[in-house]
Amino acid sequence: MVTPNDESGDRPENSSYSNTRRQFVAGSAGALGGLAVGSTLAGSVLAQEDDGTDDENGDEGDEMPESEFEDDVDILNYALTLEYLEARFYQQGLENISEEEFCNCRALTEDSHLQEVVMDELATIQEHEEQHVETLVSAIESLGGTPIEEPEFDFGLAVQYPMAFLGTAAQLEDIGVSAYAGAAPYIESEDLLPPALGIHSTEARHAAFLRTLVGESAFPNVIDEARSRPEVLELTSGFIVEADEEPVDNGTDTPADNGTEGPVDNGTDVPTDNGTDVPTDNGTDVPTDNGTDIPTGNGTETAGQ
Repeated sequence: MVTPNDESGDRPENSSYSNTRRQFVAGSAGALGGLAVGSTLAGSVLAQEDDGTDDENGDEGDEMPESEFEDDVDILNYALTLEYLEARFYQQGLENISEEEFCNCRALTEDSHLQEVVMDELATIQEHEEQHVETLVSAIESLGGTPIEEPEFDFGLAVQYPMAFLGTAAQLEDIGVSAYAGAAPYIESEDLLPPALGIHSTEARHAAFLRTLVGESAFPNVIDEARSRPEVLELTSGFIVEADEEPVDNGTDTPADNGTEGPVDNGTDVPTDNGTDVPTDNGTDVPTDNGTDIPTGNGTETAGQ
């Protein structure tokens, strides 16, 4: 269980990382449905239920759209792909980024109570994602299906710098919440609904915590948007290394067009242009006198000449 946060703690001042927030909001605009969209959808559904009248063809309301999935096993494998992605993202981020780096990033000021819990909470989230993987694998096997193999992932700079990690984590959790909401109506087995909805609500709690860390509202919408399978895969595909592709330069470059648009100026000295430029003096610039200039007296020149 995630440790409850102390409600009396202060949220980091927005001015200290306003740039990051603006860019995070821009990157998340597609991931979060607006109030107008949600209200329109809800109003339409309620109107159909309250009216109780048939349409002109004698049909009772609109039919359920054709499923994007072959069967329940296909839905579970779709969810499993997302859980693999999240589990590996947290694992790599927590291996690469130290507690000191997290506590010194812009999101966690010295007087923030979140400094005391951030590492434990992130570790708990990572454990949750691993357990979600196990739950989905077990469910697939119980239906006589075959769980997909874990893909290879490349998260680039998002698992190298604290604010890039936190911003991307919040976006991935938001995407996961919308993915479960989009797939749930197509589940055929009633037995699968309780665990699916249980994972969905847990992912929403993860998203709320991470949004708080980066200075965003934990609950920005009255009704969150449900995403279709193609929309979700488009947003996450940039992190998945295709079988016929080589990983992108082992993490120094962010995957192209990953859909989540990691924040620029992420508060941890990540270079501008969200990871396409490598930080100054990171090993890609050759140091002076690195052997390409021949020192005096090395045999190729006579000393004193």
